[in-house]
Amino acid sequence: MNFALIKNKIRHGSFLFPFRFHFVLLIIILLAAYYWLKQNTALPDSSYTAILDLFITITLAFTSAVFLISFITSVVPWIFFLINKKQIVIKVKTNKETSINDKQQLAITISPILRPLFGYIRIRLHYDDKNISPKFSLINKKIKKQFISTEVTGIFNWHLPEIKEYKVSNVIIYFEDMFQFFSFAVALPAQDNFITQPLNKETRLLKIQPKKTEETNTRIEQIRKIEGEFLNYKNFEHNDDVRRIVWKIYAKNKELVVRIPETNDTYASHIYFYASFYNEVAVGFYSELYAVFLNYYKTAVWNTYHQLTKQNVLVKYIPDQETKKTFADDPAEKTKYIVSTSDWQTQKELQQYLKKEDATIVCISSLINFRDLELILEKRSKDPVIVFVKLSNLFNTVHLTDWIQWLFVNPRKDSIDQHRITWNRSLIKRTVTDNEQKILNILNKSENEIVIV
Repeated sequence: MNFALIKNKIRHGSFLFPFRFHFVLLIIILLAAYYWLKQNTALPDSSYTAILDLFITITLAFTSAVFLISFITSVVPWIFFLINKKQIVIKVKTNKETSINDKQQLAITISPILRPLFGYIRIRLHYDDKNISPKFSLINKKIKKQFISTEVTGIFNWHLPEIKEYKVSNVIIYFEDMFQFFSFAVALPAQDNFITQPLNKETRLLKIQPKKTEETNTRIEQIRKIEGEFLNYKNFEHNDDVRRIVWKIYAKNKELVVRIPETNDTYASHIYFYASFYNEVAVGFYSELYAVFLNYYKTAVWNTYHQLTKQNVLVKYIPDQETKKTFADDPAEKTKYIVSTSDWQTQKELQQYLKKEDATIVCISSLINFRDLELILEKRSKDPVIVFVKLSNLFNTVHLTDWIQWLFVNPRKDSIDQHRITWNRSLIKRTVTDNEQKILNILNKSENEIVIV
């Protein structure tokens, strides 16, 4: 018998229970008070008993009226919603305007729907197949123009620590009265996704010239060398210099070909931006730490890319993994989606991913293979610019006060304070920091421009 499955079913079933806890508690208290008062009517024909009976009658009548009004104002919108259940449209998306403290603004629209008179509409989201959000109300920033509206729209500041795409499978909608005695729920399937995106932060200013020539309409200050045709060879023609004939190819294939030398070009249009998500270090039992590292790396990659796009140059992001296609018109929004939905991968190392002749800027993390980086840089000139995201910078040095706070103040499970303590007690700390030091030693010996984030 799967007790975890039974536990989840009971928990999910409790979400649909129509009576709030304080309503049940109030009923129990009223019944207990009524029974106690009835037991104290020892003199049936006295004025005391008559006044007490009148008090009990008025109290029951008033309480019943409140319960009836609460029931009607919540059940009528609930029935209206059930009647129009097939026509319901639910839209869940991330608001472009993000809030502080690692919270994302989630924008939700539901129609047609009626709000209970002086009551509330609350929502739960069933996402990623196994997670359920807390019950929340929407914050509506728009001024209501109609007294009775058939649409509910607003935002919710939700603490979602991971930068990724979330899949919503079900939406539970609650109709609650003004006193919150009743909570009539409807669960609807939803096929909607929303993305939490990296926040914009200030980064070190990079001055990078375009390298790749795709359009000859942007003149650059630094002349770039441009390679010739395919394999840098072409068939021999009468006006070609015979000294450039490749005799090895002639001896093998009996074909006269000449080598095409590199030429100087004063035009370049694109910066090719590479960001490697390769992870050399095994995850093991520290998946939560690697998720925090991934968020930090995504934020650094996005802000580096975003800073370059503000310099009026064309930046082309080259992903190292397949992600779901997005049809955004803005290249920056498309890149932001790709970065947000990327994950650590172990299939494509830096050498397999990086195209040497195109790369202008390369982002690497503390988890790449340092030997792979060494092989690449020892055969390169001063290009490309290397942005090294030092993941250990995410956690500041732990002081004695942090340990005291951890002992007496229980931090939130997914807070940075909790992850900082886990990091300092983990076995992977030394592995990651040793790898970082080896990467720094390699970068210090190279002639490339290095930016450490």
